[in-house]
Amino acid sequence: MKNRKHNGLNQPVSRRTFLRIVGSSAGVAILAACAPATPPSAAEPQAAAATATPVPTPAPAVQGEGIMRPEGSPKRGGIVRTAFGVTMSSFDIHQGGGVAALCHMYNGLVRNNLVDGLRTIVPDLAQSWEVSDDGLVYTFHLREGVTFHDGTAFSAADVIATFGRITNPPEGIVIPLRSDYGMVDSVEATGDLTVQFNLSSPRAFFLNLLADTAAVIYSKKSLDENGQDLRSVIAPGTGAFRFVEHLPAEKWVLEANPDYWDSELPYVDGLELLHVPAWSDRGTAVLTDQADMSWNVSKETWDEGNNRPESVHANKLANFGAYWAVMNCNKPPFDDPRVRRAVHLAVSKQNLAAAFGTQELINLTRWVPQGNSNATPPDVLATMPGYREDKSEDIETAKQLLADAGYADGIKGVELLAAAGPQGELLAPAFQDMLKRSLNIESEIRIVERATLPSEQQAGSYQIVIDTRGHGVSDISPRANQWWRTGGSQNWKGYSNPDFDALLDTIDVETDLAVRKGQIDQAQDMLDENPPEYLIGYTFHLPMWNNRVKGLSLDNRIFAEWGRIETVWLDT
Repeated sequence: MKNRKHNGLNQPVSRRTFLRIVGSSAGVAILAACAPATPPSAAEPQAAAATATPVPTPAPAVQGEGIMRPEGSPKRGGIVRTAFGVTMSSFDIHQGGGVAALCHMYNGLVRNNLVDGLRTIVPDLAQSWEVSDDGLVYTFHLREGVTFHDGTAFSAADVIATFGRITNPPEGIVIPLRSDYGMVDSVEATGDLTVQFNLSSPRAFFLNLLADTAAVIYSKKSLDENGQDLRSVIAPGTGAFRFVEHLPAEKWVLEANPDYWDSELPYVDGLELLHVPAWSDRGTAVLTDQADMSWNVSKETWDEGNNRPESVHANKLANFGAYWAVMNCNKPPFDDPRVRRAVHLAVSKQNLAAAFGTQELINLTRWVPQGNSNATPPDVLATMPGYREDKSEDIETAKQLLADAGYADGIKGVELLAAAGPQGELLAPAFQDMLKRSLNIESEIRIVERATLPSEQQAGSYQIVIDTRGHGVSDISPRANQWWRTGGSQNWKGYSNPDFDALLDTIDVETDLAVRKGQIDQAQDMLDENPPEYLIGYTFHLPMWNNRVKGLSLDNRIFAEWGRIETVWLDT
């Protein structure tokens, strides 16, 4: 079989001394923060060319430049402080642990390039790879001399163990990534530092999957020692930073890994990931120099940062996370697609977006987020039923759909489940009001803690739940296979549409991007007609950072990605 070869970087590495990683209990509220780094000496450009693949558009790999070297003359030293916050029930990234706090300690096979605005895919633990002409075999050549923070040598066995758990998790372990890799027939080691992925059918977006921040490599040793379950363990990684301390509801402390395989990185001495749950408080922390950066602040503080160009930068990034009103397709009245379509048509996305006020910006899109080239353009979207601002015609159609479904007089007694915070305080009341005014659907709101929502959804104990959910890859195939395919790993709502499944089968394997775009447009039309849930909108994220933070290309990022920041330095 003929292969196309992509050369990456052979980075010199040293043998390491290692820090024992301390375990912690699960179910703790922890800070998911990403932090910019401090300054080192000017880094030498990497010698060999790295593989570069356009992101987020699924496309074959092409030759590119070296990776992870920011412009300018990076300085070394300092601690980068980030302000962020998340409640995590797990320290296992594969089982839903917060990547924004944890991923600094880990690597994947490949990653989105930090220094070009995430526009390319470049080598990480795989220094180079080859793709067969038929797109069915991906062969990765792994870096030599890499070790985990506990001193264990990295090898192909760790990749095999990691993806073995992802594709075939043991009983009791839920891996949301599993359905992403349904096309993987097998993963095998063809040498100590060579791994081969054998696919059942080609996927234009396969490298994009592997570049997802959540697709980290765990050591076989850690998985074996913990019965494959890392939810209560801070497992050793291969990353640029290693664990020092976790103070629940206060901060994480990480230090630079002196034995990192990329000997030039990181530039900073360490990270402090400050637990700041409120968006407005995060922005205030940056404005008052209590933090160097935050990945997402309130619109009000973001606006203030924009008015301080002498000290602060701010940007607006498309994000692959969204707010949803998830309708349980297994429970009346939402087991009837006519009822779900009526909600899709009648509830105003513009009014729901306005309900956030200054807290967050909602990016009105269809089922493919605006960060992807296959998204419906905003000017076209503004004319479409269910998305247009003028709801008069849409509401008329929606009322007829309800009548056809046997609910001409409306619906009473619907439970609307939402988490404490913006979902419960802002979105749920707004959604409740619009259901009543537009469709005479009466609902009662039940507020629960954020950490309990997944279990309630998996149990199917709801009618509508206001939730926030995203995927690290903007392409429709991975998210659709998880959320909307019959039996998908996160299709807890029980949606089943055989016609959509059949079209998704075609989209999954199509490699002609023009043809695939037409198929994706058709899929979005199908979801509009028979919606699995109500899409409130994908979000914009509003990062803000002090001018001294360099090396992350935050000004020109094409989408939001939280996590690894080993190229950051501080210009003091």
